[in-house]
Amino acid sequence: MKAVKLCMLMMAALPVMAAASPAANPDAPALTPKAFDAVVASLPEPNPLGGFAVHSKQFCGSCHGPNGISQTSAWPHVAGQPFEVTAKALLDYRDGRRSGGERAKLMVAAVKTMTDQQIADVAAMYAMLPGPDGTKLEVGKKNMADTSGIDVSGLVRKGDPKRAITPCAACHGTTGKGRATGSVPVIHGQNPAYLAGQLRDYRDGRRTNDILKEMRFFVQKLTDDEINALAVYYASQAGRPGSKP
Repeated sequence: MKAVKLCMLMMAALPVMAAASPAANPDAPALTPKAFDAVVASLPEPNPLGGFAVHSKQFCGSCHGPNGISQTSAWPHVAGQPFEVTAKALLDYRDGRRSGGERAKLMVAAVKTMTDQQIADVAAMYAMLPGPDGTKLEVGKKNMADTSGIDVSGLVRKGDPKRAITPCAACHGTTGKGRATGSVPVIHGQNPAYLAGQLRDYRDGRRTNDILKEMRFFVQKLTDDEINALAVYYASQAGRPGSKP
């Protein structure tokens, strides 16, 4: 409960924080596949134990939970994410590739002074933690709209060729466990309110840090109901143990 209160206080302080610390160039282009590989390869050797110190010093747990499982619907679970996913996310915030939206502004302020070593360490630490188990978590599910009429299984497994919608399973798998490494995030058990919000941000052009504009292309023809249905589907999937980077 204390962590949630601290997170809300930090959210309330956003206007002050934003005014006190200018963000990096918000128009920085998204990484290309080659640049992504180069950036990840250039990071120093990670020390997962050092990641716990970063987690504490940067107050990560106040929003993302003490073990990387968020206790509030406003923030994503980060436990069990592949090393590359968390590293890219933090680098995108720090280096100006993702700065739109109130939560992004808070993240920009939180990571603007982080070193490459700190980013590598905390990314390695989260990768080692067990991922969220959607069969047990209720965070973010309470206020999701009823989408029982949507053929969510079809969207996950087959997509919709008539609308050029790629099956989600092509990258994320049918259970959201993805590929375990690379730039594809794990989405099993993810907070559905956050997940739906990110899909809408991609669709509506508010989020633009995806490699090769892939997510923006994949979701551009999804309806709000379809987005909500997909978010709840993946949010309800079982977890898995974390893995070393």
